[in-house]
Amino acid sequence: MSPEKKICQNCHEEFAIEPEDFGFYEKMDVLSPRLCPACRAQRRLAFRNERSFYSRKCDKCGKDGISMYSPNKPYAVWCHDCWFSDGWDGRDLGIEYDLAKPFLDQFAELWNKVPKVGLMHERSVNSEYVNISADNKNCYMLVESSNNEGCTHCYWIQECKDCVDTSFASKTELSYESDDCYNSYRLFWSKGCHDSHDGYFLLDCRGCSNCVGCVNLFNKQYHIFNKPVSKEDYEKFLEEARFDTWTGLEEFKKKFEDFAMTEPRRFAQVYNSPGSSGNYIEDAKNCKSCFHCYDSEDSKYGVHIWRNAKDCVDADTAGRSAELVYNSINAGIDVSHYVATAVCWSSSFMDYSSYCFNCTNCFGCTGLRKQNYCILNKQYSPEEYRTLRKEIIAKMREEGIYGEFFPASVSAFGYNETAAEGQFPLTKEEALRQGFKWEDHPRGTYGKETIPWDKIPDSIRDVGSIDVPKEIFVCVKCKKNFRIIPSEFEFYKHLEISLPRECPDCRHERRFAARGPNKTWHRNCMCEKPDHDHSGRCPNEFETSFSPESKEIIYCEECYQKEII
Repeated sequence: MSPEKKICQNCHEEFAIEPEDFGFYEKMDVLSPRLCPACRAQRRLAFRNERSFYSRKCDKCGKDGISMYSPNKPYAVWCHDCWFSDGWDGRDLGIEYDLAKPFLDQFAELWNKVPKVGLMHERSVNSEYVNISADNKNCYMLVESSNNEGCTHCYWIQECKDCVDTSFASKTELSYESDDCYNSYRLFWSKGCHDSHDGYFLLDCRGCSNCVGCVNLFNKQYHIFNKPVSKEDYEKFLEEARFDTWTGLEEFKKKFEDFAMTEPRRFAQVYNSPGSSGNYIEDAKNCKSCFHCYDSEDSKYGVHIWRNAKDCVDADTAGRSAELVYNSINAGIDVSHYVATAVCWSSSFMDYSSYCFNCTNCFGCTGLRKQNYCILNKQYSPEEYRTLRKEIIAKMREEGIYGEFFPASVSAFGYNETAAEGQFPLTKEEALRQGFKWEDHPRGTYGKETIPWDKIPDSIRDVGSIDVPKEIFVCVKCKKNFRIIPSEFEFYKHLEISLPRECPDCRHERRFAARGPNKTWHRNCMCEKPDHDHSGRCPNEFETSFSPESKEIIYCEECYQKEII
C-alpha cells in the first residue's frame, strides 16, 4: 500500500501518512491528522513552558516563590504545597457538558478557572525549584528530569548525581557542561560520550578515560588530541592548560573547536536500534523519526521517548513504561491510552486532559488527583461516562478534530516562553498571526550586579576572599543578572572549574543549539577514498540532523566504522 499524501492545513506543505500509521490511528480510534508532523509538534510544544520562570506569590497562601506563570497572567497560581494539598478538589470546579457548544471551548472555560501549579514536580526532597520533574533529591533548577541527586542547572537528566550544567544524561556523576553522556563519571565540556570517565573536551568517545580534546576515540586512555601520551605528560598538560582559569579555559575551547572540525562525524547517533531513524537513539526498536530515544519500541515522530516506552506517536516526552500515547506531551510513570493529553502522570485512558495525576478514564479534565470517570471535572458513573464520552467524540469527529491537540488559543503561555520557540523560532508578529500568544512581561533583572568580572580572579583557586554566593553577576552574553548558589560554588571549588560568566539560560541554550535540530536532511557521505568508485567519493546517502550548510565532515555508517573503529 502506498503512502497517502495530504496538505497540511497550517503550513500548506505536503506530507505523507504511511500505511502503518493508519493502523496506529485505528488502534487509538482517532482521525488521521490534518497537520504535518512538524506543525503537530509545534502546537504541542507551545503548551510547555520548561524554563521561563518568574517571581510570583502563591494566590492561596501568599508565599513568595518561583512560577512558570508570569505575574500578569489572569489565572490563579498556587505553590506546589497548596496545589498538591488535600484542601481542595478539582471536581468542585467542574462544569456540565453542553452539546450545543464546541467541546474544546468548554475545556478552555474550565482550564481558565482551575488553579495552576507554579512549578510541576512530584516527590521532590529538598528540591523546591525544579520543573516537570519527579523523584529528585537536593537538586536545584532541574527541568524534565527524574531520579537525580545533588544536581544543579540541568536539563533532561535521569539517575545522575552531583552534576552541574549537564543535559541529556543518564547514570552520570560529577560532570559539568556535558551533553548526551551516559554511564560516565567526571566528564567536563564533553558531548556524546558513553562509559567514560575523567575526560575533558571529548566528543563522541566511548570507553575512554583520562583523555583531553579527543574526538571519536574508543577504549583509549591517556590521549591528548587523539594522540597517546604517558600518564606523566597527560598530568603535566592538564596543569598547564589551567582549566581553573577563565583565560585558560577559553583558549582551550577554541583549540578544541578547531580540532573537532578536522575529524569526521557520524551521520547520526543511532546505536543498536534496528528499524529506527532520527538522532540520539540507542537500544530502541522500530522508532522512526524520533530524537533522543532509548530503551523504546514501535514509536514515531517523538522526542524524549525513553525507559520502556512503547507505541508512542507524536509524543514529546513519554517514558517510564508509557504505552499507547498519541499527540501528547509529558506522559510518564506507567501511563497508557493517551489522546491529546498533557502532563498527566501515573494515569490511563485519558483524553484532552491536563495536569491530572493518578487518574483513570477522564475526558477534558484538569487539576484532578486520584479520580475516575470525570468529564470536564464533573463526576459520572462508569456507564454515564462511557455514554457521554462516545457522544463527545462523535461530535468532535464531525468537526474533524478528534485526535488533534488543543488549539493554540488554549495555551496558558506566550509562544516565546515555551519549548516551541527553541525548535520553531518565530517573531512576535509571526506567532500572533499564527494564533499563538506572546508574553512581554520581563524575566529576570538587569543592572543589579554587585561585582564586575574584572574584579573576579582569573583562577577559581584565588577567589577565597570573595563570598561568591552573596554576589550578583551579569551574564557576558545576554547581560541578565544571575547568582551562583552555595552548592554550585562548592562544586566549582572542589573540581577547580573557573566560575561561569554566562547565565544558566545562556549556557543551556548553547548546549541545546549544539545538539542540532529535531529534523533531518537527505545528504551524501563526504568520505573521499581511493577504494570508492571511480570518482573517489562514497556513494552512500542518508538522513542526518547536520544541515547542508553545516561545516562538519559527515560520514555514513560504513565509512565511519572503517575510519574510526
